Amino acid sequence: MGIYRDHIFPRLMDGGLSGPQHRTFRERALVRASGRVLEIGFGTGLNLACYPPGVRSLVGLDPALMLEKRVAGRIARAPFTVERVAQDAADALPFDDESFDTVVSTWTLCSVDRIRAALVHLRRVLKNDGLFLFLEHGRSDRTLAASMQDAVNPFQNVVACGCNLNRKIDQEIQDAGFKIVELERFKVAGVPRIFGEVYEGAATRA
Repeated sequence: MGIYRDHIFPRLMDGGLSGPQHRTFRERALVRASGRVLEIGFGTGLNLACYPPGVRSLVGLDPALMLEKRVAGRIARAPFTVERVAQDAADALPFDDESFDTVVSTWTLCSVDRIRAALVHLRRVLKNDGLFLFLEHGRSDRTLAASMQDAVNPFQNVVACGCNLNRKIDQEIQDAGFKIVELERFKVAGVPRIFGEVYEGAATRA
């Protein structure tokens, strides 16, 4: 799994999430980002080109550094400073309390092993008046689709390197001490419902 996880899957993920439809989703989800930003699941830096002018610096957190040459090019083109930290978001974050204006997670909470711990840490470092912006796929509200997600999830978890199809993203965020202030649910066009159920929104510290 090492070669697949470290070289093949990152390329599949980068290609699958870099199209114009996903870029539109990212730009819409990140339009309210500002100031100092913490982004978990930084991955290959696909969000960098989607941040608005109000962002002045970004810390990208990810347990694995992948496709280094490609990522370096994206960082070089960013109009703000970018720092990368190789760490799991569920571990104690090396940042002061309330030190970020915006926290961001896109297509990431599905694969964080200890999701509750990660979200609690994110809440700690977010300012009292800050925003947690999220764009995630997760559990469907439709009974049949949700049952299919449960059935397929063990296979998905292996093939997609820890990705889970059936997490109730809004519930996970609220249970970690956030208050969701905006939430839109939709299905990605052209993608089967079990893979394409999306949660997009914003949350504050409760």
